[in-house]
Amino acid sequence: MDNRNEREAHIPEPAGFTDPGKPAGKNSFLREVAEWVLYILAAFILASLIQSEVFALTEVNMSSMVSTLIEHDKLVMNKLAYRLSDPARGDILIFLKDEQADGFIRRISIYTSDVSMKLKGEFRRNRLIKRVIALPGDTIEIRDNQVIVNGEIQAEPYARIDPDENRVVNGELALQTVPAGKIFVMGDNRGKSMDSRSFGFVDITSVEGKAVFRVMPFEKFGGLYP
Repeated sequence: MDNRNEREAHIPEPAGFTDPGKPAGKNSFLREVAEWVLYILAAFILASLIQSEVFALTEVNMSSMVSTLIEHDKLVMNKLAYRLSDPARGDILIFLKDEQADGFIRRISIYTSDVSMKLKGEFRRNRLIKRVIALPGDTIEIRDNQVIVNGEIQAEPYARIDPDENRVVNGELALQTVPAGKIFVMGDNRGKSMDSRSFGFVDITSVEGKAVFRVMPFEKFGGLYP
C-alpha cells in the first residue's frame, strides 16, 4: 500500500501559517490591535524626541517682532543651533522667560506641557521671540535713541520705524556690560516690545533655539536671516 499521501498529511504547517479558510481568532485580533497601539506609541515617541531635541514648529503670538515677523506666522526652530555654537548678534531666537530650557528631561517636560496646552487652545505666554543685540562681555547702551554696542552705533535695518513717531523707538538705556552666560535681546518693533530694556538680560539656559525658517504664510515661505 502506498502511504505517501498519509505521510504528506502529517507534514507540520510552517510557523505563522494561517489557513485562509479558517476565521481569525480572538487572539489574532488582539495581537493586531496591540501592534497598532505600539506603532502609534512609537511614532508619538519619535515625534516627541524630534520636537523636543532637534526641530520644532512654533507660532508667533505677539507683535514685538513686526515687521520681520507678524502674529500667527509659523516658524521652524532649530533646537541644535546653540548646542553646537553660541548665539550671534542679529540671531532671532526663542526663549522661555524666567524658565530654564536646558536638559533632556526638562525639554521633554516642556514639550508635553505644550501639547497639553495646545489641546486646550492655549499657548505658553513666557515663550518669547526676540533678536540678539549684545553677547556676554559686550557693553550695551542706548543714547539719543541709538543702540550702541561696544562703543559702536549699530546699523539695524530690521528695526521697525514707528508710524506714529516716524522713527525707530529705541528709548534710552544706561551703559552696562552683559554678564557671562547672558544675552541682551530686543524686539524689532521697538516701541511695542517688552525685552531686555525692561526685564533685563536673558539667561542662555532659557534659550530653546534659533528661528531659522518661516513656513506660513506661504507667500513669505523661506529662511530667516539677520
